[in-house]
Amino acid sequence: MTIKDIAKLAQVSVSTVSKILNHKDDDIGEETRKKVLKIVKQYQYTPYSKVREVAVGRSYLFAVILPENLYYKEELIVSIEKYTVYNGYNLMVYFTKTQSDEIKYIQILSGKNIDTILLYPIAEQKESIELLEKQKIPYLILTKVHQFPQALQVYGNYEKATYIATKHLIKYGHRKIGLLLHENRHSNDCKEGYMQALFESDILFESGNVFIGQDEQETGRIGAHQFINRNLSAVVCENEIIACGTYAACERHATRIPKDMSIVCIHTLGFYKTLHPKLDIVSLNLHEVGKQAIEMILQKIESKKDIVYHTKGIEPILIQGESVSNPFEKVHGAYQKIIVVGSMNVDNIINVEKLPTDGETLLSNHLAILPGGKGLNQATATGKLGGLVYAIGSLGNDTDGKKLYHCLVQNGVKTEGIRFSTSHSTGKAYINVAKDGESTIVVYQGANEELDTYQIRQHQKLFQSAQYCLLSLEIPQKTAIYTIKMCHETGVSVFVKPATIETLQCDILPYIDYLIPNEKEIHKIVPGNFSIEQKAEMLYQRGVKNVIVTLGSKGCYIRNEQYHLFFEAAPFEPQDTTGAADAFISAFAVALSEGKDMINAVVFATYAAGISIARLGAQPSMPDRTTIDLYQAEIMEKVAVMKQRVNCFEKE
Repeated sequence: MTIKDIAKLAQVSVSTVSKILNHKDDDIGEETRKKVLKIVKQYQYTPYSKVREVAVGRSYLFAVILPENLYYKEELIVSIEKYTVYNGYNLMVYFTKTQSDEIKYIQILSGKNIDTILLYPIAEQKESIELLEKQKIPYLILTKVHQFPQALQVYGNYEKATYIATKHLIKYGHRKIGLLLHENRHSNDCKEGYMQALFESDILFESGNVFIGQDEQETGRIGAHQFINRNLSAVVCENEIIACGTYAACERHATRIPKDMSIVCIHTLGFYKTLHPKLDIVSLNLHEVGKQAIEMILQKIESKKDIVYHTKGIEPILIQGESVSNPFEKVHGAYQKIIVVGSMNVDNIINVEKLPTDGETLLSNHLAILPGGKGLNQATATGKLGGLVYAIGSLGNDTDGKKLYHCLVQNGVKTEGIRFSTSHSTGKAYINVAKDGESTIVVYQGANEELDTYQIRQHQKLFQSAQYCLLSLEIPQKTAIYTIKMCHETGVSVFVKPATIETLQCDILPYIDYLIPNEKEIHKIVPGNFSIEQKAEMLYQRGVKNVIVTLGSKGCYIRNEQYHLFFEAAPFEPQDTTGAADAFISAFAVALSEGKDMINAVVFATYAAGISIARLGAQPSMPDRTTIDLYQAEIMEKVAVMKQRVNCFEKE
């Protein structure tokens, strides 16, 4: 900053500025004098600074100028200061909001005998760098600037970081990968790295898989919502704020991380430690950026050797967490969608010594209020076991309804098919559980009554891409029959749990792929003094493709074209049998969706049911995949025994 610069800014002559600075300004107006002095103070002008600089020599003082809103400015400053002090220099820091601030600080520093300026330009414009060149101040740029390839540049490499992040996802088998960007100077670099990784892996670039937003939080929330609807399996987020928005969107849509959506983030400030599962990160390695920047500028001002490389993008570092896994189809084989249509209730579970008889009053010392209903139980059980499950049901617009909705989301259930009633409260079930595990249930349908054919028809697209539908008959019969016929028309295998239906219309039986009654229910559906095997045979002859009768502690019986076979129950002590049938049906569907054969699927389901009866409550008793996998060796032994028995029957 010189006296000529002051005069230019104040729009007065050089002599006017000189008079004011030398207190010879009696003939100068007060307003002009104040304007000149204000600029002198603002730009910290020091007379004869250039002369003093020559006389004094090096100041051992560095300055860094950074945008105030730079995402990682604190981390970068810490790194720069560490290596500045280590090399015997001191550091001044300036933050800018506009390019005018940036130019002002450069002008201020030009009069302070500064040794060097480290600049992170606030915009990709050349004025600031041209001013540094004019002032002959040694400088280094802390970001990538294409216009000045001859300038010293050390920067965090966004292009390489995004390339590494995308390659990381591709390595895990992902091919439908999205990119979430906040519109800024790094967006193009990120996009280039992303596209390069796709190109090298022969993955077609689709513009719809790149979302660029104006607001970081909204970018994560809205962009992730779009990617979920596009059935993408993975996403690269430009920064941590976007990643947090993506996590929130995944929770809202019951999209499990990393099972349904894998996420990688470019750099972080440490917020990721609060996210679960732990975020996979590609760090910009800012510690190394600061170190290399100081080493390069010192080489320029202290050494007479020519600098070989003027531009240096620091190699990013991949830090693996828990937010990336193989896409669903890689983990469980076939990526088959399961739809659950059924009731959703709040279960009021009362424990008693024995089930009450007519006119009998019993006392209980334990009451539990838990999520329940056949639809909710089967949906959450399927989600816990790793199935790709969509629920269709009706909840009240009340506190209970919101709790049940949250329960679905927490267990990985897709909730596009859920409707909130404005006229009915959430359904209730009142369950008496005896000491021996047997139970009776009284249900108040509430909002479940509104699960009608219109709601099923609204979600017809879900059925068109589904493999299985689990249907419980606690819902209106008209809705159930409509759903069964829709499944038949769209090629979806339907599992029917009779529940409250006394009889089934004979004309609907040929549309049922799997009919799964318990012992009491099959006697109601097929009255008469016949055995379980005979009644299952009758239903099979009337058109049901697979009849599976669950028999509690006696296991289950299956009748289809290939088998008429009893299976033993899994060896668990009963505490509450309320959710056993739902656990069985859900596990059976999940096993089939993973490509298991009928015997494997039934044994897998018996163990899921066995684990559920050893716990209190319906929905909370449903086992997750980790739990049932603990019994994998036993399950395989049972499967081998059953297949050997089948072979013996066939030989006979």
